[in-house]
Amino acid sequence: MNLSTLKIEANRHKKFLENKALMNPYSYRVNNVDYFLVVYKRNEKFKGYAVIAEKEFCVNDAKAAFEKLIIYNVFVNRFFEIEEAKMKLSPDSFGNIAVILEQFLETNNNSVLLVGKDIIRKLEQLLTSLQNVIKDYSHYYDCKILEDNEIDDDEIEKLWRTLAHINREQYLQGRELIEKFDELRNMFNEMKIHGLDKELSQYDSTVLKELTKSIKDTERTIKSLNIEKEIAPLPVEEQVKMLIEEFKKVAREKLPIYKQDLRYPK
Repeated sequence: MNLSTLKIEANRHKKFLENKALMNPYSYRVNNVDYFLVVYKRNEKFKGYAVIAEKEFCVNDAKAAFEKLIIYNVFVNRFFEIEEAKMKLSPDSFGNIAVILEQFLETNNNSVLLVGKDIIRKLEQLLTSLQNVIKDYSHYYDCKILEDNEIDDDEIEKLWRTLAHINREQYLQGRELIEKFDELRNMFNEMKIHGLDKELSQYDSTVLKELTKSIKDTERTIKSLNIEKEIAPLPVEEQVKMLIEEFKKVAREKLPIYKQDLRYPK
């Protein structure tokens, strides 16, 4: 990959007042030519796309590469948005809360705290599972995509499979929180009665307060995962296959819109 040549090509298609020409760090190969996607911005406002290469190319090949590059770009950006949101909270917070409850329950009978403890452990397990999927792909992206600087159809499929698992995990996590929200609030109130909330660190206390304050954000997330809700009873692999097909459908529907923003080649 000749960065100097690619940079010249990227800047060649930049328009007046555009101050950013962002080239993706991966290419897609068609007929032995590696094509790169460039995103143009004026400040932070998106303005358009271009597909470039280090050498002469066929316009139709470049347009074919654009379809693959833009699909991967859109879905991998979605992955990074989820990563940023879901990696903020540590499963350790749930574990810390559960330990305090377990220690209290060793010498005290309290059905409210017992039920709450089981829910907290379940949420810990679900968050751990979700974050493991995210960590695995993030590591793969750093070590494979950014090292090889290229993608192919298998890489797009792998990304879709990862997002399918993430959506599944998000639905299960959200469903558990919504269904058990009242029990969690009762648990927190019971903890206050026995002074157990004072044993939490400030961070873990904040986590528990936020968890039991409102479920509106979770309900919005669940609504956006309607397909995941419908197919939840199916075997995991069947769910993944169906979600991948849904991603493909979304990609087909969005492609004409993305193509309108392709300034080069026309």
